[in-house]
Amino acid sequence: MKKISIILSITFLILFAQSFVPNVSAFAETTKQFYAKVQTTGVQFCASPSENSALFEIPYSYFIKIDYSVDDYYKVFYQDVAGYVRKDKVTLMNGIPNQPYAQASFSLVFPFSLYKSTSQSSQVLTTLDTTANIKYYGTKTGDSIGSKGNVWYYASTEIDGLVQYGYIFSYCVDITPTININTETFDVITEDFLNTATKSEFGGLSTGTKIILIVAISIPSVLILYFLIKPTRVLQNAKTRRQPKSQKRKIRHGDYFEFDESEL
Repeated sequence: MKKISIILSITFLILFAQSFVPNVSAFAETTKQFYAKVQTTGVQFCASPSENSALFEIPYSYFIKIDYSVDDYYKVFYQDVAGYVRKDKVTLMNGIPNQPYAQASFSLVFPFSLYKSTSQSSQVLTTLDTTANIKYYGTKTGDSIGSKGNVWYYASTEIDGLVQYGYIFSYCVDITPTININTETFDVITEDFLNTATKSEFGGLSTGTKIILIVAISIPSVLILYFLIKPTRVLQNAKTRRQPKSQKRKIRHGDYFEFDESEL
């Protein structure tokens, strides 16, 4: 009977804990991808929620993939780069584009360095030769080099399996990247629609926060189980200690005692 009681208690605790733990798989299945379209020029892709940290100007007519909201910004992805874009600079759309990002790559007409910022006085990340394959993201105005202008390209290149991101001076490129206009469009949606569609018990939580939440719920459940079982064991031990030792009855016959043979 006691074993059945313990099993029922364990079952109850598991069900109780599960009722508080958000359904991660359900969240993954119901979360929808949302994109916003860049419909004006001069839209900056930023490293933080501030245009002072602008990395490059996103090519006109293309899309950014929305992750979540941060005050006046969206946390977004453009190709394989994560960053931030002002909400009032893009248009939320209810659809998944076939070509969300501008596709362009180029090579150099002569060796040049990949710089950390748009200046030759900044840190050199790596030196590239004319055989390097360079991926284009967008443009940024920077320091002028001679009379060749001040346009730089935010780009990446892979060296020994490691992807480096930085800036290349536009004059070093053999052909200026040609970016075709993306004519894809979808129904415009509001931010309220976006928040409702992606809302979940786990929405907005990082993976680390989710793990902490699960552990925080599981530990009290284990402690409750322990204290449910412990009193039973304590009572059993106490009962064992309280059981009197059997005493042999002695029968007195004059000057001597005789033990009861039934208790020997």
